Amino acid sequence: MKPAITYLVIWIVTLVLAVQVVLVLYFLKPEVFSVINRPVADQPASPAKETDSLVAKADTVRVENKDSTASEIATHVVVSSSDDSLKALSERLEAEIRKEVSLQQKLTSQNAAVDSTRAKEIKGMAKMLESMSAEDAARILQNLKLDEAKKVLMAVKKKQAGKILSAMEPRLAARMIR
Repeated sequence: MKPAITYLVIWIVTLVLAVQVVLVLYFLKPEVFSVINRPVADQPASPAKETDSLVAKADTVRVENKDSTASEIATHVVVSSSDDSLKALSERLEAEIRKEVSLQQKLTSQNAAVDSTRAKEIKGMAKMLESMSAEDAARILQNLKLDEAKKVLMAVKKKQAGKILSAMEPRLAARMIR
């Protein structure tokens, strides 16, 4: 289960870096996002409709501000569409972050459940080994993975664990108590 956490962390870091790259691009080259961030209903079917849309926006700005120059109107139109795009990007980013946090919490709770179940299994194995002879328990532990055998041996009562270790092959017993 530990490799899954590592992959999740790598995925989250990659996502964060990708979002940072997108934000840097957005502020350095906003024209790249001008087509992407427009709502589908807003996207003009042809350049003529796009021009009409910009003219309509410029007209509304001109009505609001009679003394504006053409460059001020164009700046206002670009800024207002950039603000809308930035808000949409921000909302999408917040939604992704919420989703990531939710997945991370779910994964954490699942890991806790798995760890709890594994601890119960180890305690059960330890009780079984305590009821066996030291020689039989040693043979069983020698066939387990070293990490798992160490955990089980640590859960066995100390006196019985000593008897089991003395019945094991000396090199394996030494590796068990490291």
